[in-house]
Amino acid sequence: MKSKRQYILAALVVVAVLIAGGFAVNSFMGFQERTQAPAIVAQQNPEGIAQIPLEGAVVFRDTRATDNYGKVAWAPLDSPNGSRTDTGLSCDRVYRTGGMLSCLSALRDMNTSYDSTVYSIGGHLLAERALPGEPSRTRVSPTGMVGVTAFITGESYDFVGFSTETVIAVPGGTNYGNLQDFDILIGGTKLTAEDRNVWGVTFAKDAQTFYATAASGKQTWLVQGSLRDKTLTAIGENAECPSISPDGKLIAYKKRRADSDPAQWDIAVLDIEKKTETLYPLEAGFDDQLEWLDNNTLLFGQPREETPGDADIFSLDLVPGASPKMFIEHAWSPSIQR
Repeated sequence: MKSKRQYILAALVVVAVLIAGGFAVNSFMGFQERTQAPAIVAQQNPEGIAQIPLEGAVVFRDTRATDNYGKVAWAPLDSPNGSRTDTGLSCDRVYRTGGMLSCLSALRDMNTSYDSTVYSIGGHLLAERALPGEPSRTRVSPTGMVGVTAFITGESYDFVGFSTETVIAVPGGTNYGNLQDFDILIGGTKLTAEDRNVWGVTFAKDAQTFYATAASGKQTWLVQGSLRDKTLTAIGENAECPSISPDGKLIAYKKRRADSDPAQWDIAVLDIEKKTETLYPLEAGFDDQLEWLDNNTLLFGQPREETPGDADIFSLDLVPGASPKMFIEHAWSPSIQR
């Protein structure tokens, strides 16, 4: 016959097992919530998207401290820093060109989730999918493709051990998958490192060619991608977040300063045909994917250090010794409608 002490010990064991089991279930549920977070409910026909002009305007994220903070807005190109028109759509990153608008957003709550949505020029939802982490970059091609980069771990490109997912897809059509699964060719040799990452897509005018950043360890490369061959071929080093000019002749990108810690980047521009690079040093550096105002002028966002969450968009003329000029105050993530 069991002693009272034995019964107490058995009861404690049962309680311990139940607690451990409950902890395991809760941990698993938490893991499921983190890795399979439900997509944000997209706004059907968001107010104002249909009113964005197809040309002669700049689209951006409003960062003023108003009720429209975080909303997609637009302003005429002939007075970009004048009056703006806000839409009803909230995005952390936005890009609009041709017939589509790509919106990356974060729903910050007890269980934060991330979402990628694509809308027609009339505001109709074309595609939606959950993202694996913080939204980072997005671009829309002239031929109807959307490129999206999101972080999986880490907080920035300066964080050691970060991981990204970059996907190119046609809304309602072909999904080319995660670009890190493409063959990455460095000097003709296939990159096999497990820590390879790809981010920051920009599209050529055809339906097959794009450019992006590929990375492994502390090395980054400017790569030319082929959707047909599913390859990424290095055409330059120390280059991040490329952006191709409207005429398709130049690629602008971030170039990290040697031995900068924390990381600082300047602007570099590659002449694709001549294979020559021109550097445009910036006193304060920057960290954004560049946008082209025209074939001779770049745009980029610069966060306001004194006001977290706020930013300004600057322009830079591609002439020696040029300094950035204010383009739009309290704004972020520009795209030009031309």
